[in-house]
Amino acid sequence: MQNNFITKLLDLKGVIVTKFRNREHRIRIHIELPVREHTCPCCHSKTSKVHDYRFQLIKDIPMYYNKDTFIYYRKRRYVCVNCEKKFYEKNTFIPKRARKTNRLTAFIIEQLKEKQSVKDVARIANVSSTTVIRLLPYLSVSTSYMPEVLCIDEFRGNTGNYKYQVSLIDGKKGKPIDIIKCRHKVHLFSYFNKFSLEERKKVKYVIMDLWQPYKDVTKTYFPNAKIIADRFHYVRYAVQAVDTIRKEVQNTLTPEERRYFKHSRKLLLSRKENLSQEQKKALDYILINYSEKLRRVYSEKEELLDIVHSKEKYKAIDKMNKWVKYNLESNYEVLQNCAKTYFNWIEEIRNSLLVPYSNGVMEGYNNKIKVLKRVAFGFRNFENFKARILLME
Repeated sequence: MQNNFITKLLDLKGVIVTKFRNREHRIRIHIELPVREHTCPCCHSKTSKVHDYRFQLIKDIPMYYNKDTFIYYRKRRYVCVNCEKKFYEKNTFIPKRARKTNRLTAFIIEQLKEKQSVKDVARIANVSSTTVIRLLPYLSVSTSYMPEVLCIDEFRGNTGNYKYQVSLIDGKKGKPIDIIKCRHKVHLFSYFNKFSLEERKKVKYVIMDLWQPYKDVTKTYFPNAKIIADRFHYVRYAVQAVDTIRKEVQNTLTPEERRYFKHSRKLLLSRKENLSQEQKKALDYILINYSEKLRRVYSEKEELLDIVHSKEKYKAIDKMNKWVKYNLESNYEVLQNCAKTYFNWIEEIRNSLLVPYSNGVMEGYNNKIKVLKRVAFGFRNFENFKARILLME
């Protein structure tokens, strides 16, 4: 009865526990399987004749205050009465020629999902770092399908001799589907060329920042897809225009005024409706008393944000067209440059006002990648890096 309880606790069905030792730093569990009839791998005849026994030391999941756990398996070898072929008995808890249990492998994979280094995972699982690293290439699996909403963006990985890698995310599910080794157009074309035309036709929307190679890839490989400019990325141009003028004004002030004005950055870059009453008063004082140019650029930024957040989609498109046309003729260079960028991407920006999708989930996931890279002190091998990213939740 006691052995049955231990077997259930260890989740080793059909195993006989012959001895259990709880030492100071480790746990030893002695097990064996009952004698039963086996099929000869050569002549396929039935046999239950035992030839000999051998002991195999197996690592298992750490138990009881992270004590190292070892299983001493008394492995039985059978002999065929017909052809005299000798073979080991079959079991369900350890693969052939392995030295660790299946559940220890699963435990290591679960630990790899956390934002921690390989060395930490190896220490927790009581295995070497090499053992953990050997699992990663098998976990670096590329996707075989294309989602309906595809988000694409690059991040700075500095892995595999390339500075930037590209992440692909399912925009509906918010989950990563693959990582591309490099953001250069030749790598992007080579990657998407692996998918069939039928699979690529499933993509209805591709969300991206304002980078021309992504647009070229989308037009080449996704005939049914609409290109959506990510709202965060194109709004950022107007926000940066405000910050540029703020710096110009700040450089003309006296040291005392400059210290006060320096703290106005958050007020100028935030959306006005999100500010408190005191912050709004301080903002109005800055806009009225310091620079007409700053007040004008700030006003255009706020108008753009109102357009982007408008719930009346088709009216927002009309307002966006007017905003671009008006600022193309502006007297201020920062607004002209911003409007020129919008004019070059006007179709994609219009599409972004009609659909609810964006690269917001992508930006959050890229932050996770940065944390992982920092914790692991960087990655030299791209496949290992890719496996860790795809495992993250």
